[in-house]
Amino acid sequence: MSIIAPVKPYIRYSMEMRQHVPIVAYYCKLYAIQKGNEIVKNDTSGQDTTKIKAFLLNELTDLEAMKKNLPEGTKKAEHRFVVENFVTSIFTTVEKEERTVETITKKHAMDFNRTSHFIMLLSIFDECYDETWEQRRKYCVFKAG
Repeated sequence: MSIIAPVKPYIRYSMEMRQHVPIVAYYCKLYAIQKGNEIVKNDTSGQDTTKIKAFLLNELTDLEAMKKNLPEGTKKAEHRFVVENFVTSIFTTVEKEERTVETITKKHAMDFNRTSHFIMLLSIFDECYDETWEQRRKYCVFKAG
């Protein structure tokens, strides 16, 4: 298993949302690259990280291309608003669906897991990821099983 396996879902989310929600897709990839670099930097396993660094560099190049395609004139504060609204919407939808169905399925667990990942995107923005979001993330992780 690769040492950067924890960030791979964010790369996948970025690819899935690139056309429909480009701002969220951009921050998914940004989060993945930041956490990936952090993991590689703190790696003590002695594993050769050359390929991982090359992968992250390639993703960084793609991130720069994504940044150029973001809506012009938007600022980080506006991006924060879009991402926070997206995460709030996803959380609310998943929680409501889980509370109203008769049978909980594996799909619900996967939805909660994905929601916990999206909540972590808020940590990119200063003072956005607070105790309330941390509690929601823990709730999602618990529900994901």
